[in-house]
Amino acid sequence: MWLNGAFGVGKTSVAKELVALLPDARLCDPERIGSVMRRTFWRGRDYQDVPLWRTLAKRQVGRVGRKGTAIVPMTVTSRDVFEQVTERARVFLLTASEEVLRARIAESGEALEWRSSQLDRCLAAFDSGGFGEPIETDTHTPAEVAASIATRLDSVT
Repeated sequence: MWLNGAFGVGKTSVAKELVALLPDARLCDPERIGSVMRRTFWRGRDYQDVPLWRTLAKRQVGRVGRKGTAIVPMTVTSRDVFEQVTERARVFLLTASEEVLRARIAESGEALEWRSSQLDRCLAAFDSGGFGEPIETDTHTPAEVAASIATRLDSVT
């Protein structure tokens, strides 16, 4: 399962709630692979643009997924990257208004300038559609969003 959405939308918080809610769920973070790549040999590039990262990310998600439901909270705005790394995943696109996103980013204080600078790119990409099943988070807690996702999963099985 992939949780997509703009920075500040609550992907990681919802992922943690899902891990607690779903008995076989495990958190999976392919961003760690990207961080290592950026520090070692891809300085200055977005690791999502590097084919090696895509291959390694898919492998990591597949390995975690063999032991249960892999939950990946990660923003992907490139159509090509999205299609490659999420090809077998159920993808939920967490959404919120720009005002709410900016307030959440400011409240977190985490990488404030960088995350804020990415909002326009994220919002434009996600407005085009096709980046996951939308779930609005403006007025919902991470626990409520996770419960909504769990309900959607139950309706499929």
